[in-house]
Amino acid sequence: APNCEGCLLRTHCVYSTLFESPPTCEQTAQRYSALPHPFVLEPPPAGQREIPPGEPLQLGLTLIGRAGDQLPYLIHALQRAGERGLGREGGRFRLFQATQEATLGGEDWQRVFVAEQGRLEPLRTAAADLGPAPDSLAIQLLTPLRLKRHGHYLRPQQLDAQALLGTLLTRVALLYDCYEPAAERLQQEPLRTAIDQLRLEQAELRWVDWTRYSSRQGTHMQLGGLLGRFRLRGPGLPALWPLVVLGQWLHVGKNTSFGLGRYRLAPDQTTRD
Repeated sequence: APNCEGCLLRTHCVYSTLFESPPTCEQTAQRYSALPHPFVLEPPPAGQREIPPGEPLQLGLTLIGRAGDQLPYLIHALQRAGERGLGREGGRFRLFQATQEATLGGEDWQRVFVAEQGRLEPLRTAAADLGPAPDSLAIQLLTPLRLKRHGHYLRPQQLDAQALLGTLLTRVALLYDCYEPAAERLQQEPLRTAIDQLRLEQAELRWVDWTRYSSRQGTHMQLGGLLGRFRLRGPGLPALWPLVVLGQWLHVGKNTSFGLGRYRLAPDQTTRD
């Protein structure tokens, strides 16, 4: 893609929208080595490396802010990728349809694109219905969680509420700055105070080594992280409840754009202890 910096193209170019820092957060970019991309991929479950011919393949995609306007281009890109093939073996696929949640977390999926018809009718996904905050939260890590402290990745016995939610809060604040600059600024200090009031309990965590092949770099990448479950409890939970719910789709930690750091609230999160 051409260098669109300082011109109109930078704010309209699809590549720039997805992979470059927008002009609205140039000052923010000076304080960080990297800024989050406005999308999160959710590939098939970890460990599934081969899909037999004819078997369906589902790919989840969360688009953030203005990136949602690029859905037609992303559908076209997936169609072209299917024709050219993916991976070292050049596996080809055909995009059959795209569905979109009408309400975040509502599981009310609606078809917005059918390849045979060639017509896209996107929705505007409504915010999640939060309900009251429970007294504690059971959290399941679905893909490797990679968090660093003092230059080292946290191991199972080192994970705490401050590392997890502090990283999530920073990520959400950066996404606001970069992709929703017109929104009311996220007030971080009260939330960081609430994070200090939480504790992580009943942790059943393990370190899992995960290898990813990078076609761009032509090499394997080691992207291990934490998997398992734990519970969050403490008086700061009501203030952090919206943040934790939203993080299920935004993910947390490193390498979130291609699916790492994904978690879900366990079913008992809707009941009070």
